[in-house]
Amino acid sequence: MSVTAHQFRHTLGTRLINAGVPQHVVQKMLGHASPQMTVRYATIHDATVRAAFDDYQQRRVDINGGYLPFDPQGPSAEAEWIKHNLARVQASLPNGYCGRPPQQDCPHPNACLTCPDFQTTPTFLPIHRRQRDDTLELIDLAEQRGNARLAATHRQVADNLESVINALDALEAREATPNDQ
Repeated sequence: MSVTAHQFRHTLGTRLINAGVPQHVVQKMLGHASPQMTVRYATIHDATVRAAFDDYQQRRVDINGGYLPFDPQGPSAEAEWIKHNLARVQASLPNGYCGRPPQQDCPHPNACLTCPDFQTTPTFLPIHRRQRDDTLELIDLAEQRGNARLAATHRQVADNLESVINALDALEAREATPNDQ
């Protein structure tokens, strides 16, 4: 069996993408003039996507800042993977993900930061920090206007954001520190 240069380049491009090399780097290495050409080589294997999913699952916190456990070898891991593939686009939020089962209706429209099914990762830290700052301004404004009920509602969101931010900061710090084993 003979291998052509084109087949070798395709295999190399695909393997680099699946090894985590950014697509723009692969584009440069293969000498492609446009990202569209590199996309043809960027076939991501299910195993690569599953590994990224397992990593994501192990880096989540809930609205109270509690870490959400996940065992990639556990009995429910495969079901979580299937649920993720079926519902992730629908469950995407600008600051995390909804962990509510897809068959259940949401009683919390536009109130995700007070919902026990909300989950997020360090990817969204800048959004959470900005939202916390905005929420603190809303609290001040509500208090200036004498609206104690609105201020209390915003305070709950601010408290939850603070818990989430602290937990995600701790998670990032733990990941940045090499294990002393």
